[in-house]
Amino acid sequence: MEQELIDIECYRKTVKNYIDLRRYQTALFWAEKVTVLSNGEPRDVYWEAQCMFLLREFQRAAHTIRSRGLEKTNLLCHYLAAECLNEAKEYQAALEILNAVDCETLSCAMSVRIASCTTSSMKDDSTTDESHDGSVYEEPFKNDIIASVYFLKGKVLESMDNRSLAMDCYVQALHKSVYCTEALDALVQHDMLMAWEEKELIQHIPMVQQCTEPERKVLKRLYESKLKKYYESIAMQANLDDPPVSSMNTSLWHELKEKMKNCKNNETSKSAVSKSFTPAPRSKQKPTEIMSPANKILEDLKNNPSYLIHTSLTRASLLGTSLTGGSIMLSAGGTNSSRQETPFRINRPKINTGASTIPYDQCMDKLESSIDLMIARAEKYFYNCDYRRCIKLLEEILKNDPYHKRSLTVQIGCLMEMKDCNRLFYVAHKLVDFYPDNAISWYAVGCYYDLIGKSDPARRYLSKATALDRLYGPAWLAYGHSFAKENEHDQAMAAYFKATQLMRGCHLPLLYIGVECGLTKNHAMAEKFFYQAMSIAPLDVFVLHELGVIKYECEHYECAEEVFRSTLEMVRTMVKQNNEQLTARWEPLLNNLGHCCRKNKKYEEALEFHRWALSLKPLNAATYTAIGFVQALMGQLYDAVDSFHKSLSLKRDDVFTTTILKYVIEDLTEEQTLPFYSAEGVEEDFDDKEGDQAELSKDEGHKALTKPEPHNVADGDSEEVSGSVPRPTLRMQLNFDEWYTKTSPMSDTSADDMSIDI
Repeated sequence: MEQELIDIECYRKTVKNYIDLRRYQTALFWAEKVTVLSNGEPRDVYWEAQCMFLLREFQRAAHTIRSRGLEKTNLLCHYLAAECLNEAKEYQAALEILNAVDCETLSCAMSVRIASCTTSSMKDDSTTDESHDGSVYEEPFKNDIIASVYFLKGKVLESMDNRSLAMDCYVQALHKSVYCTEALDALVQHDMLMAWEEKELIQHIPMVQQCTEPERKVLKRLYESKLKKYYESIAMQANLDDPPVSSMNTSLWHELKEKMKNCKNNETSKSAVSKSFTPAPRSKQKPTEIMSPANKILEDLKNNPSYLIHTSLTRASLLGTSLTGGSIMLSAGGTNSSRQETPFRINRPKINTGASTIPYDQCMDKLESSIDLMIARAEKYFYNCDYRRCIKLLEEILKNDPYHKRSLTVQIGCLMEMKDCNRLFYVAHKLVDFYPDNAISWYAVGCYYDLIGKSDPARRYLSKATALDRLYGPAWLAYGHSFAKENEHDQAMAAYFKATQLMRGCHLPLLYIGVECGLTKNHAMAEKFFYQAMSIAPLDVFVLHELGVIKYECEHYECAEEVFRSTLEMVRTMVKQNNEQLTARWEPLLNNLGHCCRKNKKYEEALEFHRWALSLKPLNAATYTAIGFVQALMGQLYDAVDSFHKSLSLKRDDVFTTTILKYVIEDLTEEQTLPFYSAEGVEEDFDDKEGDQAELSKDEGHKALTKPEPHNVADGDSEEVSGSVPRPTLRMQLNFDEWYTKTSPMSDTSADDMSIDI
């Protein structure tokens, strides 16, 4: 009698069918039976562990693989076991598995059969002969798996705060498979690379070797849309030897460039590419030297072994060769002429016209409506301070995908900039309802409370956001802003320091640290941080504005005026590109420029700038006081009295305005010409008031991207978008001939600008 037979392959198909139907428990039931029937064949063990992973039984899945030793012999099992331990937050155990063997040497024999059953799209189109045991199309799929292994290793290292090695792994993953978009997202969204490093990476990943020419063009367009955009607010010139705007003094521009160069470390200098993998030695510090946290950050930025994109690219190009990374030298041009080519996917047969093909031009037109390219345009609008167009485009995006995280980050920053607390409340409430375990939900809640002026709950919820995702930069920036609004400078700088560590390629944390140093009257330290920020974003108008404020407070009035004028011209160029007019955001810049002109005895110009500022923000008491002060210096006493009265109608308890009005009225009564009001004397008296205005401007003039949130004032600088927060403001100290008074700090600005860092 013929013995009855059982076809195990039918059970394998059953397992895969139930996985596709998301019935993971049923799939696991049959997967375990298949494993028993096949005597623990690697592919069956893999699918059994995969079912456990999908059921979030991470420890059980890892044990299933490790108990049979498959993590050391099979590539897919090696990858799955490490990923299970990573999800279980056992980072050291995951790293030990990843480091135990070279994934390049592991067998992938079962990948062909798995691929044929589940992911036929992984196969190379050129495969026509299956008699070679799948060797023709096994290599591409194996490279995708190896890329995933490198990406996973990068995630583990980043979770262990080893960001330099994590960056290296992400670059290797992208080099092994140019389609591994998660590796690029990790590098870009976590601000691991400088802007020029991102461009360098895109230029050197092997698209030509792994894609056809049309595919390469599509991939390059999609990847370039993910790169940083804040440095594009003013188109960078090919030759930075010339000033960014024609009106800027050449000597000033060269001075700024020289100071930026001195602040740069090796990682921001393209020309100083290391010729070996050995990092530059640390500069020795005196053992007894005690540095402040701010000084320590600057020293770390300058002296720490730097990460070089060229080093990672060269190491990645040598994967799979017998050469070791430590002995490889870069060519003089920074590229490696001996990079290993990965020729798969090159010699494909000519694509025949069919239902699945589409002309290249039509493809690019359709892709413009994809969510990634649309959010890239929205981010560019945000960084250009074009919030109306940004929010309009975001509404279109979120209509189709209402919970797209990247879009929501930009939307939160945009709503902060527009001070639309009602819509922000709605967005935050919706996110908390649907995604209570996601950092962006509590970030939105914290931004809402910050916007309505409730700092305590804002800090509580922003702290929760950072606890849920320690790598979420916008939340750290917004957290710092919540302290800065209350003049708690130490706590604010602590949050910004953490953001600096996490956001290596973003200038916003450095900008905000500089602002806090300026508010504590540590002008020299503030200037150093601004130059460090400029080494990352040389033409950022918000950094230039803050630098002008510091120059003013250091009584370098001519230099401050030059910086403010250059900033204004850059802003006007940016606004012209957006087909808009200057908005109230730039009122502090115009007022500060007016103060500088007054200090430099250019009273007519000062009056013109203050009136321009008044047209942007009509109900600003400080602007009326500044106008009245200039009018008094010009001898227009009646006009000055009128301006002071308008100021007091808006802010009755302003000490400076009340005092100077008293003296002007006394002089008018005595029909004298203000004997004590020599131009120089009065200038000195108004210094502190100017300082106050400058501080106010600082707060109002920063960028903030909450992205990122970032509370940067303008750029999305961090109200991420990566927002700046309006600072409590004036410290005034007025000195007249025989009158002296010192007022306590007064806060007359509300949270002006929060931005997000995207």
